[in-house]
Amino acid sequence: MRNVLLVDDEPLIVKGMQSIIDWNANHMQIADTARNGVEALAKLDGLSVDLVITDIMMPQMTGLELIREVKVRSPLTKFIILSGYEEFNYVREGITLGVENYLLKPVNIGELEATIKHMQHDWEREEIRQIQMDQSWRILRTNILQRWANETIDAKEFRERAQLLELPLTKSSYCAAALRIVTDLDHGMDDPQFYRPVIAEQCEIIGRTHVPDGCEIICFPDQEGDIIVLFASTGREGEEWQVQSLCGMKQWIASDTGASVWGVKGLSEQSYLGVPQSCKQVKLWLQNHLLGESETIIVTSDNGSEAGQACEKREPVMDQFHKLLRDGKSLEVDRFIDDFFAVPSEDGHPARTPFFNSAIQLMLAAKNLEKTPDYGGVFGPLSRIHTLSGLKRLVKRVVHQTLDTYHATERDYSPHVMAALDFVKNTYKEELSLKTLSQKLDLHPNYLGQLFQQEAGTSFSDYVNQYRIERATHLLLYSDKKTAEVAAEVGFWDTSYFYRQFKKYAGVSPTELRSMYMKK
Repeated sequence: MRNVLLVDDEPLIVKGMQSIIDWNANHMQIADTARNGVEALAKLDGLSVDLVITDIMMPQMTGLELIREVKVRSPLTKFIILSGYEEFNYVREGITLGVENYLLKPVNIGELEATIKHMQHDWEREEIRQIQMDQSWRILRTNILQRWANETIDAKEFRERAQLLELPLTKSSYCAAALRIVTDLDHGMDDPQFYRPVIAEQCEIIGRTHVPDGCEIICFPDQEGDIIVLFASTGREGEEWQVQSLCGMKQWIASDTGASVWGVKGLSEQSYLGVPQSCKQVKLWLQNHLLGESETIIVTSDNGSEAGQACEKREPVMDQFHKLLRDGKSLEVDRFIDDFFAVPSEDGHPARTPFFNSAIQLMLAAKNLEKTPDYGGVFGPLSRIHTLSGLKRLVKRVVHQTLDTYHATERDYSPHVMAALDFVKNTYKEELSLKTLSQKLDLHPNYLGQLFQQEAGTSFSDYVNQYRIERATHLLLYSDKKTAEVAAEVGFWDTSYFYRQFKKYAGVSPTELRSMYMKK
């Protein structure tokens, strides 16, 4: 609601102006009135006013003098001049001061409303310019674009926001693409070198150099860190310019950050309503595939999941792998992993699921050799793996960490600690405590706790939780039991506590673990 100040020394004029039009319907309100310019200036000291409607001839201070004073204090305030007679000199001076209109009394309602509508358009344009200059505009734009791509915004709200953000909704062809930045290190979204909003902004600038007349390009980061690229075109230019734009962006990101970059382009849609479908197709392709060795621009087909099917039946020979682990033959273990992850060049970018499943099997096989396995290094990094080579490196790292500790620390425990380990193994589903166990072994709880910590390398309570999480992991991966059932079966009667402990030891939630390992 915008504020209006009426200034006139004739009370009837002031009263008439208050009722001449429906101010509320025009999103305005009469904030105050004044009888002359001096009184108006005094009231403006404590009042924010968008529009001043003032008479020309008033005692003590004329309307033009008032306008000059207000302009100094509030340059954005607008003015309408009222006069009982037409005087060219006043009109000319009012124009030089930038007034919106010069209205003769009695005021013509239609002319007043037309003037107000014109001012409202000016205000809207000024607001848009101000928003665009502010960082909040970028945040708003990214938020709206993400919601558009994810189909989480109401159609009416989107059209209103699209008009504000000047998004193209009248083109005849729309297509989505994604640029995925892959690094060896775990860089967050707020890392200055890999700050996605800045990268997306620069990509949009670079992409525009290849945009034909009548076409537009929009770039923004999605919530997973990919740079989403939207192409809007007339449909007559073909798609070569889109691939050229992606190549230019990809090359710039790679040279500026030193990271590897892959591009995936979806199918074209005939309306802006099809943008979410094109985005979904691109993201589905990335979700279903591991990226190969060559950085390239991939153009998907109709279902986005056609590549890599030849690899789906690949499974490691686990008996052979178990033997290599027990024998501690590191070089042969590496050769086994290299051979398994060797993909023929014609397969390009293999399907993600079978390789993720096999990688989990290999890592769990190694972890099962540990007395107190820590799954944080197994499942936590998986969500950040996008390449076949990255997955292979993770498997090797986890396996070698296990081999380095397993064969170096393999020794006999004292009878009391061995009894404690067996007790946990046989009764982990029940309520366990060091106090209860010490009574069974006829030992002082403090002595048993210190002995266990010294030999097992962890506290008794942590060992119990780790063992329960280990058993829960196998149930989550290899059974269809509900999470609450799994929690109860391994000794966690409070499901929320189970979730917290699982996240602590495994690095991911039970739900995230199951989404990583998809049973065939």
